Amino acid sequence: MEPVRVPQHLELEDVIAWGLGATDLMCVAAGAVSAWWLYLNLPLGFDLRVAAAAPLVLAGLAFGTLRFGELALRDWLRIAFRYASRPRTLVFGDGL
Repeated sequence: MEPVRVPQHLELEDVIAWGLGATDLMCVAAGAVSAWWLYLNLPLGFDLRVAAAAPLVLAGLAFGTLRFGELALRDWLRIAFRYASRPRTLVFGDGL
């Protein structure tokens, strides 16, 4: 029996469940757990508690599952934040 060559240079994310990696599942779980905690601790009616907890569930799902191209939504937000917070340097001009 001949050994099989396995490529070692590929940087692939491990898939744990439902096509999601560990970070994806953590985002979804964090959204669900925080929404459940908010739902249980608000002293309001059923409709208002669901309305208050829904954005947390949607944010967890968005950060965990949405992908644009090869990058997840959380990566795009990180890129945008780093771009917005970069130091500004005037390269040429009179400084006005």
